[in-house]
Amino acid sequence: MRPHRLLAALTVLCAACASAPPAATPSAFTQAVADTGTIGGAPYRIEIPAGWNGGLVMYAHGYEIAGTPFEPLAPRHAQFREAFTSRGFAFAQSWYRAQGWAVREGIDDTEALRRHFIRRYGRPDSTFVTGHSMGGLIALATIEGRPAEYQGALPLCGVLSPTLEWMRTMFDLLVSFDYLYPGVLTQSPRGLVDLPAAPAPERDPIAAAVRADPERAEALARRFALHPRSIPGLVWFYAAIFREVEERAGGNPFDNRGTVYRGLGNDTASARGVRRYAARPAAVEYLRSRYTPTGRIADPVLAVHTTYDAAVAPEQMDRYRTIVQLARTENRFAAAYVVGDGHCAFTPAQVGTAFDALRAWAATGRRPAEGELVVQ
Repeated sequence: MRPHRLLAALTVLCAACASAPPAATPSAFTQAVADTGTIGGAPYRIEIPAGWNGGLVMYAHGYEIAGTPFEPLAPRHAQFREAFTSRGFAFAQSWYRAQGWAVREGIDDTEALRRHFIRRYGRPDSTFVTGHSMGGLIALATIEGRPAEYQGALPLCGVLSPTLEWMRTMFDLLVSFDYLYPGVLTQSPRGLVDLPAAPAPERDPIAAAVRADPERAEALARRFALHPRSIPGLVWFYAAIFREVEERAGGNPFDNRGTVYRGLGNDTASARGVRRYAARPAAVEYLRSRYTPTGRIADPVLAVHTTYDAAVAPEQMDRYRTIVQLARTENRFAAAYVVGDGHCAFTPAQVGTAFDALRAWAATGRRPAEGELVVQ
């Protein structure tokens, strides 16, 4: 190499070395650290335990109704966080700059927080990403998009299929409920579409309608593999999500004009009675980009679900398995389940056991056994 080219190359290399963040020094953390603040409008909290082991867990939270306050010390957050900090890992969580179906905000704000952590505390020796529910999808998007920055992902009770697909099931449940219980969700001549996100739909009329005619709810439950007791709360939650998503996306993303609705009683009556809607192309594109998993993973991904979850069905793990099989990366994906009833109804011990399995996989390259997750 000519001298001037060699000098230029060395200059670039030295500049890169100078700008690279230093490695973290865990030995300096003899006391626990709690770091709170705001980055780009997104509140955050970082917790570094005393005796930090040098590792970092980035956490992505799930769907929250707009206006829900950030309460990182609330029991629902604290018990989960302790599964990681008790193992010596730092734990960082962003509340995102917006709530609702904030997948794009969650991806971007989680990455901004990771970079903030490195600038302030140094580069961790290992970084994992985890998340609940919608946060599971954010964890997937993160590990698919930034494989060099992470050693593994632990999506818990997560949406693992394309948002358009998962929300289509939500939409079908809503239009089916509207057919079986007309006038309960809305009395608008436009039906379920073009309704304001706020205020959220009322809970009591939904529960009262189900109490008055439980047989229809039982038919709906059978059709969507649910317990009848789940119907009132789930319909309310899905209706709130759909209104908020429609407002974000600029319209209805779902087209059911050619859908055959069966299992709701008389199939001929339901085929002719379920209300039909056309999708707006811009709304379809909005959800397509927020998010459609690719299955292109270079790091271990261990998904965990309860055996019954009305909000996000455990079959989501099978959907992602198909995606990674199509991408020929199935050797980097594993699924486990916890015998339990409820959305994200994990104990800290179960989360910790799953995290131990993921860490061992990342360290040794040996894929964990799939099936029931057993706490030793």
